[in-house]
Amino acid sequence: MLHRLCLAVCLYFLVAAGVSHAQTVTLRPRIEAGGPAITMGDVFVGAPAEVAGRALAPSPPPGQVASLSMPVLSAAASAAGLDFTAPAGVNAVQIVRPGGARATLPATAGGRVMADAAIRRGETVNLVYQMPGMSLSMRARALEDGAVGQGIRLLNTASNRTIDAVVTGPGSARANP
Repeated sequence: MLHRLCLAVCLYFLVAAGVSHAQTVTLRPRIEAGGPAITMGDVFVGAPAEVAGRALAPSPPPGQVASLSMPVLSAAASAAGLDFTAPAGVNAVQIVRPGGARATLPATAGGRVMADAAIRRGETVNLVYQMPGMSLSMRARALEDGAVGQGIRLLNTASNRTIDAVVTGPGSARANP
């Protein structure tokens, strides 16, 4: 009888220890997909090796951006036994897949070297206007080269108006109205 009780207590602690020590993960500050699929390791800092390679979704084409909703990420983390708390107010994350066309010689824009330009002059860009509670997106044409985080001018081809925007990734920019 005592032997069974000891066995039951040991099993309880083994199970409870496994549940209470779930690996805590957080979102990466910049999420980049390195292959044909977006993996747990691409998205989460601290993902253990046994789940880091699990695919979540197909990667965007090279040089493009995709997004994953927070409910999808939370469900994937839970299914993998990871402890993840979604950041307050974040509904989705954007995933960049590096690649696409790159110049072999650095282009210049106003005397600045633009070897790492995410947007090239004349390229069609996905422009996002973000306001509290609303997000609008449209296509615009780049009037100059720009690297991620840099301000550039875009042309709204429907209205022929110039828009000041900030480059957020390959082929994408953000403007505040």
